[in-house]
Amino acid sequence: MPKLIDDGQIYRDVMQAVTQYGYVAATTKRLAKAAGIGEVTLFRRYGNKAQLVKQAMVAMAEEADFESTVQYTGDLHGDLLRLVTGYQDSAEKSGLFFYTILIEAARHPELLQSLTMLQTRLGSVGRLLAQYQADGALKPMHPIHMLTALVGPLIALNMMQSALKGMPLPPIDLESHVANFVDGHRQNL
Repeated sequence: MPKLIDDGQIYRDVMQAVTQYGYVAATTKRLAKAAGIGEVTLFRRYGNKAQLVKQAMVAMAEEADFESTVQYTGDLHGDLLRLVTGYQDSAEKSGLFFYTILIEAARHPELLQSLTMLQTRLGSVGRLLAQYQADGALKPMHPIHMLTALVGPLIALNMMQSALKGMPLPPIDLESHVANFVDGHRQNL
């Protein structure tokens, strides 16, 4: 009887291997070993390494309830808190995989297709922030720059926590983070 393959587990194993070794060093042989399946099976089922990484990115993105995190309700603090909470939950589940692919894509153009969903999601977040700018709740600023100001501290903390495992870093208080962000980016009328 053929071995049943759990795609979700394969994607998690691939994400961990790519994060651990980097994209180039995470050969198909290494990925297959990490996933506990044969290299030929990995190739036949998922295609080349870039396709597998893209499938892992899509699977990771589908696990997150992204649409609800970018829903405009008119409650600026609540909407941004929901957004950063969703982001942080996703970052905790995927580890540094997303950051690894983002960095590696600059050197490996075949990874750019893996980031297509990110571009779509950035657009959705940008529209949410732009709506609050149009409402006069936030300062005029390019929405992507504003998004960077909102999630940049989370990215930095996540990377520091990964790199400095022996150093106890306090968890970020998302409620305070959003309050400080809103206070610093509030439209002065």
